[in-house]
This record gives sequence, structure tokens and C-alpha cells, in this order.
Amino acid sequence: MSSFSNSTPESAGGPPAASAARAQLRPRRSSGRYLWLLIGIGVLGGGAVYLLADRPAEGMKPAQLASIPTAEARLGPIERAIRVSGQTSARRYADIKVPEQRGRGGGSLTLLKLIEGGVQVKQGDVVAQLDPENLLQQIDDFEDTLNQSEANLRTLKARQAVDWENLQQTVRAAKAARDRAAHDYSAAEVKTEVEREILRLALEEAEATYKQQLEALPLKQISFECDLRTAEITYQQQLRRRERLRNDLKNYTFTAPMDGLVVIQTFTRPGSSDLVQYQVGDQVQPGQVILKIVDTSTMQLEGQANQTEASELRVGQPAKVTLDAFPELEFSGRVSRIGAMAVQGWRENYYIRTVPVVVEIHGADPRLIPDMTGAATIRVAYKDNALLVPLTALRTEGDKSYVRVRTAKGFERREVAVGMKNPLEAEILSGLQPGERVALQ
Repeated sequence: MSSFSNSTPESAGGPPAASAARAQLRPRRSSGRYLWLLIGIGVLGGGAVYLLADRPAEGMKPAQLASIPTAEARLGPIERAIRVSGQTSARRYADIKVPEQRGRGGGSLTLLKLIEGGVQVKQGDVVAQLDPENLLQQIDDFEDTLNQSEANLRTLKARQAVDWENLQQTVRAAKAARDRAAHDYSAAEVKTEVEREILRLALEEAEATYKQQLEALPLKQISFECDLRTAEITYQQQLRRRERLRNDLKNYTFTAPMDGLVVIQTFTRPGSSDLVQYQVGDQVQPGQVILKIVDTSTMQLEGQANQTEASELRVGQPAKVTLDAFPELEFSGRVSRIGAMAVQGWRENYYIRTVPVVVEIHGADPRLIPDMTGAATIRVAYKDNALLVPLTALRTEGDKSYVRVRTAKGFERREVAVGMKNPLEAEILSGLQPGERVALQ
């Protein structure tokens, strides 16, 4: 029993210990391989950083020099431009507006006819018409009123003529009564005192009556004239109102005041937030513009420039205009107007301001129509025969600029004076010669 128990630990303990040692040695070898791999990657990365660092690359092998991209300093033109986005519009156009209804009053009107948008029209062509049914009915009703006013005016004149003749007869009767009283009073000498007094009083009364009737006659004539003038003015007002109604009827048909392209305007239908174009059957209000006639040979781009860039803009600067819908189209142009004050866009934050800029477009094309989005590239600076290098060849440290110039020994760091810049190139004023090659960062 004892020999069995003593031999069992020795014979069983040996192999497990050896296997445990081997198990501990395997991970150490694997970790060592990973460590050497990381060290190798670090050495290669450091070498790459060393080769690409901005330093004189003297002693580099030709293969290493050839692997660094370079560009040649060349003479050529350079320009700086500002890009302005906006929409096209016509400088010369005519609004077709629903007329104010002076004779008819307020209220909506119905579009009976409307020309198709995007077609060319000539001056005098009919482009739209309003439904005249209600206005024609109103004119017919007003004709009856006007006829009645005319009849009332004639009746008034006839009645006044009769009344005037009656007044004249009354005056004549008063005069005759006065004359009789005077004749009777002339024979009063043969009368008694009482009879003479009665005749005197009768004469005075007849004299007063006649005088009163005679004095009232001009006043009554003035009264007649005033009544007649009032009736005539009322009749004239009604005549003018009828003429206004007839003129309104003429304005229900719209003709083109000039040659040009028809552009149908948009509006928001009641109960909806979508913008739609006017069409036959829509209700319109006086004063609304339903379409425009535009001269497409006088187009412009209305855009907005960044407030910080607007200080470089000047009227007359040349520009190139492109359209988003037709990228292949390009038009020349010039800045025609610049806003005096920066404005805030309604969709932008309150602290963002832009300056309105209008670029006049030169040339015409059937595809160039109003309300198209596009952009104008405005040249704000230009220089011919300048020494140019790619912008990626410059390195700036503080207020100084450097390039790496390729030499027979490698690349040397050289300070240069920089002039005009654009997104691709920079002008070198000094420190570099034409034909020298510089490294690109």
C-alpha cells in the first residue's frame, strides 16, 4: 500500500509539471511576436513622417525624390471671384393685374379665360378674361334705374314750369288787386271819413300783398333752380356710374401691353398651404397679379452676397451666370445693382445678414426664363502674367508663408511673399522663380 501510494505522486506528478511549463512558454513566444510587429510598424510610420516632414530633404535617393508630388511654378493669369446664388428675373416686364372695380364695388371675380404659361405673345394679344355675367346683369339693372331717373328729371322740369306759371299768375292777380284798391282810394274824397280809412287800409294791404308776391318770385325761382340742379347732378352721377360699369366691362379682357413671354403667377388656395398657378375658374381679387409678360432678352439674376464678401463688390464688375437646371448654359454679365444695407433672410438665423446683388445677364436663350435658380461668379480681382503655384504647396506659419523647392540635393524650405489667392492657386510675389518645382503638401 505504501509503495503504491509513494510511487503514484512521483509518476503522476512529473508529466503535469512539464506540460504546465510548456503552456506558460507558448504565450510568451506569441506576445513577443506581436511586440516585434508593433515595433516594426512604429519604425515604418516614423520613417514616413520623417520623409514627409517640412524640412530640407538633402541626401534623399532619386526614387524617394520621385515619390513626392511636385508642381511647377508657372506664369499665367489669376483671378479672385465671389459666388452669388439667386433667382432669375426680367428687367423689363408688365404685370397683368385684376383691375379695381370702381363702378362695381368689391368682391371676388372668376377667371373665364387664361392663356397658357410659357408661350410668346405679341402686343395686343388677348391673354386673360374675367367672367362678365354678374357685371352685365348689374349694368342691365342700372339701366332701368337710369331710365327712371331721366323720367323723374323730365317730370320735375314740367312740374316746375307749371308751378312757375302759377306763381306768375298769382303775382299778376296781386297786382290787379292793388290797382283796384288804388282806384277805389282815388275816389275817397266823396266818401265819409270811415270809408276813406277803410279804402286806405285796403290799398295798403293790397300793396303789401303784391310786394310780398313780387319779392317771393326770385326766391322761388332760385328754389326751383336748386331742385332742378340737384336732380341733374344726381342724374349725371348715375350716368358716370354707368360709364364706369361699362369701362369695368372693357377691363375684364386683358391684352398684352408688350411682346414677351407669359409667366403665370402662383397663389395659395384658401384652406391650403400649397402654391399653385392660376387657372380657369379660380376666384381672384382686385389688385392681384395673375400673370406677367416678360422680355426674356433683358434677364437678370437677383441674389444675396455674404456680408463679409460684399465689401469687394462694385457695380460694373464682370460675372459669369449659370443655371441649376441647365449646367451647360453659361452667360456673361455684369453687376448692375448692390444693396445699400444688409438684410435678414426669413429662413435664416437673426444674426445672419446678406446684401442684395443684381447681376445683369447678357445674351438670351429659350431656356432662360424667370424664377429659375442659378448662380453668378463675380470677378472681384484679376492679374495677368502672375507667378502661380498650387495652393496646396503653401505652408503658413504665423504671418509667413513657405514652400519646399526641389533641388538637386532634395527639397529646401524657402520663404515666399504671397499675393492674390483663389481656391486653387496663389500668386508668388517674391522668393520663387518660374520653372522651379515645389512640393505639394
